[in-house]
Amino acid sequence: MTESMEYRTLYQNAEKFIRLRALSGARAWPRFGRDVALVDQDGPDGCLVFACHTDASMSNPLGIVHGGVTASLVDTCMGITCAAQCGEAPTPTITMTVNYARPVPLDADIQVRVRTVRIGRTSGQLSADVLLSGQPEEVLVAATGVYAIKR
Repeated sequence: MTESMEYRTLYQNAEKFIRLRALSGARAWPRFGRDVALVDQDGPDGCLVFACHTDASMSNPLGIVHGGVTASLVDTCMGITCAAQCGEAPTPTITMTVNYARPVPLDADIQVRVRTVRIGRTSGQLSADVLLSGQPEEVLVAATGVYAIKR
């Protein structure tokens, strides 16, 4: 399968996967419903949008969001998008690259836009942009990832 899944189906699959993840009892950050939310925002096939509010607990010594927090956020969002296209099985990260273009501010509403590049038989390639809500033209962070598909 190399074509991206239709938006509405992908969104519904992601909701289902997030509910199943919540039932697992895992306490890993970010937690859906508390730290990050799936946004129902019609978009291109293979794409999803997630929302997060940054706060002081995410700070580094420079007073901005720590890069590790940002990396965890984009990794989770890309992994869920990949899993939503491949059934309910987790899709562990094979490799991920994160490019920090601008600081992610504290006490801000941000969005993560995830785009499916390719879904193959054994791996999926995705990309993600982190943006301030309401400022879609200014990318703060850009990431790419490859995820294992275990069918």
